[in-house]
Amino acid sequence: MATRARALFERQMDCIRSDDRAAQLQLYTEDCIYEFPFAVDRPRRIVGRSEIGRVMMPLWEEARSKGVCVTGYEGSLHETTDPDLLIAEFSLSIEIGPARTTLPFVQVIRVRGERIAAVREYFSPQARSEALDG
Repeated sequence: MATRARALFERQMDCIRSDDRAAQLQLYTEDCIYEFPFAVDRPRRIVGRSEIGRVMMPLWEEARSKGVCVTGYEGSLHETTDPDLLIAEFSLSIEIGPARTTLPFVQVIRVRGERIAAVREYFSPQARSEALDG
């Protein structure tokens, strides 16, 4: 049986694949903390669903305007002894016009109730830039 954390991660991936960012934001608690320890194009720590939307919507719009389409993901989900904590190692499959690439990520997700309360996302800003600009 899937934990709440696994189920919420899967719902988040569904939102990303369908490019439904408004629905994705609704998966987060009002006080969600989203961290990007290696980010260069956004704050490394964003607190609150509305602030996540304010920071991330322009980045999502930029990707959309460049024709970025997330077609899927594959990887490993590691459940812990804490049912509200999940570690996800995955790669997003991305199409940009005729080009296809994958981008690796690690997310540490903590849930509270039926929402995601915290995300720490590790990715390579250089790989992301190369994929979007190359």
